[in-house]
Amino acid sequence: MDESTPLLQHQPHHLSQRRLLIIFPALALIHFISFLDQTAISTSLPAIAASLDIGASISWVGASFLVTSTSIQLINGRLSDIFGRKASLVAAISIMGVANLLCGLSTTPVELFAARALAGFGAGAINALVQIAIADITTLEQRGYYFGIMGIAVALGNGLGPVIGGLLTQAVGWRWAFWFVCPLCIVAILYLVSVWPVSRPVSSEYRIWDKLKLVDWAGALASLFGIALLLVPISRGSSTQSWSSPMTIAMLIAGGVLLGVFLAIEFRFAKLPLLPARLFRYGRSTNILIFANILIGWIFWGNMFVLPLYLQNVRGLSPAQAGALMLPMVITHGLTSGLTGILISLTGRYKPIIVAGAVCWVLAAITKTNYHQTTPVWEIIVAGVFDGVSVGCSLQPVLVGLFAGSDAQDRAVLTGLRNFLRDFGGATGTTSTLWRYPRQFAIQSIEVDIQPRVDSETSIISLRIEGLGSKR
Repeated sequence: MDESTPLLQHQPHHLSQRRLLIIFPALALIHFISFLDQTAISTSLPAIAASLDIGASISWVGASFLVTSTSIQLINGRLSDIFGRKASLVAAISIMGVANLLCGLSTTPVELFAARALAGFGAGAINALVQIAIADITTLEQRGYYFGIMGIAVALGNGLGPVIGGLLTQAVGWRWAFWFVCPLCIVAILYLVSVWPVSRPVSSEYRIWDKLKLVDWAGALASLFGIALLLVPISRGSSTQSWSSPMTIAMLIAGGVLLGVFLAIEFRFAKLPLLPARLFRYGRSTNILIFANILIGWIFWGNMFVLPLYLQNVRGLSPAQAGALMLPMVITHGLTSGLTGILISLTGRYKPIIVAGAVCWVLAAITKTNYHQTTPVWEIIVAGVFDGVSVGCSLQPVLVGLFAGSDAQDRAVLTGLRNFLRDFGGATGTTSTLWRYPRQFAIQSIEVDIQPRVDSETSIISLRIEGLGSKR
């Protein structure tokens, strides 16, 4: 398959348009809540660090979530094939809701890290399950449009999360940046259960024990531990141990070996593989779209993580003000997602849209190379607009292209692979961005009296947060 292959192909239409309009808001709400959960604490980190006296370990708040949300991706799709989409979605939402409750109740750093890791399992699973569910209930002709609309929900979650988190932190405390998600999870579960059509998964004729036996447990464990062993040192960068330390090297080698074992199991031995080898045999165009997700995650999550730090710790803005300055990116992301979905549905082509997004990301990067302590607000807004257009032209269109170039039976596992590569790219992108953070912003931070301790062996995230807390 290549770009010339038409997107419009005959495929059974299982649901009427009226039924879609009832079910789709439930999926959009779930996706929206998931991204709210991921981004709401970005503007609450300084308050969390000061309250729990976390110090140099503050980066584990994000790292623990990142490790688990990424680790679940490769097994998530196949589990939903076995147990069904609705059951998997309800389980994932429940895990995320309970985890947020525990995050808000945390009284020690370890409790917070553990609860945030649990939240990662739920939120990471939700992102893929929603996309798989949309593919299940729509035809290929409709998919571009509905994925575009879903992109608006993602944009709203990404943008409103920092704003809501900042406002709640200032008004009633950082714990409510976690707790406000809990009632939303209950509403989402009730809505989904009430409208989701009765479906029959491939293995519905089996009892629960028979379904459990269908799971490739050897592959699942190898992937979970392998990914975790790789991501822990990557997400921590050199903040606690140098890259040449025996522990870091051992974890990277062990993680690589376990992933090699996982691939051997999936490609040669598993009866129902979590990662079928045929995913890489669809053609050059599909493979390019698969691995492009590494770069997309690298840029997207790098921006989402570093921008609030720059706005608060270099510019000295409040959490709410920092969240507000991210709104240009959010608004353009939502508008572009909806527009690209319509364009793909009308034209049947996705490549020009993805290329346009890449060009806008380059323009945004050029703009941000000039950021400093007194950068004009209009430059930040312009860069945010370019970033928003880029995200809108990349996240959902790439997934539409992947579905167009693959068989229906592989939707779930292909979505899991796509999300895993995107999150893995996000982990490495965030870490590599923060390596450059002290070189670019150390002088400006000192000038606004944040007073970081410049120490190559200490997490730059925690330094900025500690400094901001001491200033206040």
